[in-house]
Amino acid sequence: MNFYLLFGNPVGHSFSPQLHKIIYEEANIDASYRSRQLEENQLEQAIEAMKVLDIDGANVTIPYKKSFFPYIDELSELATYLNAVNTLKLSEGKIKGYNTDYDGIGFTFKINGWDIKDKDIYILGSGGASLTAAYYIQNNQANSVTIVTRDKYQAHSDPFDRIGYNDLVNIKGDILINGTPVGMHPNIETSPVTPEVVQNFDFLFDMTYNPAVTKFLSYGQKQDKQTINGLDMLIGQAIKSVEIWEETKISVQAIERIRKRVKEVLNQ
Repeated sequence: MNFYLLFGNPVGHSFSPQLHKIIYEEANIDASYRSRQLEENQLEQAIEAMKVLDIDGANVTIPYKKSFFPYIDELSELATYLNAVNTLKLSEGKIKGYNTDYDGIGFTFKINGWDIKDKDIYILGSGGASLTAAYYIQNNQANSVTIVTRDKYQAHSDPFDRIGYNDLVNIKGDILINGTPVGMHPNIETSPVTPEVVQNFDFLFDMTYNPAVTKFLSYGQKQDKQTINGLDMLIGQAIKSVEIWEETKISVQAIERIRKRVKEVLNQ
């Protein structure tokens, strides 16, 4: 049996242990997955513990997707490119870091049949999740991708155009993505934008999955827009992590069963 962990703070609310249990069952993988809450000063210790205890791998969630960098022996090309890591693998005594959030975003678009080619896409927020989505979109033939931020003049090293929320009021686009925590549990009565902004887009994607329908998505549903939440992104990044750890490819049939079971557990 292989052993995997989730590192972050907080992690008590995470659905990942249940998700991975379902993945292992449906893919016939003999593995165990547990969450471990870490403080900032425990990251190096956690890496050393993985090596000493022969822990096969780990996921990394907020707020440590960049903080682990100094303690990782090797980074994948994608993790380096995105400047964020969410998956660690122990191999031959060394820890290698990967980014599967990128794969989770691609999985979301593909499994829901959303074609981003030639689309004008706007992303709310400039944090790690938003930028990962922006890079995926840029690399997959969208017409344009624009970051919407509270401070459009703030210095940044990424290549994306920025506008303010006030600018968004007068813009029409194809897809609007919420990469901010606004509207997620427990503050479910808030939205990063108004119904008037939502009206100018055809597709809405909220990266959170709790609640299943955020206020942001509810605006879209009332206007007959196509909407998806972040559950498929969570599933997609987890599946890719398992494929990296186990050096395998999970079948389409198993993925369908995983999605069905997860949606049943979460009543989505």
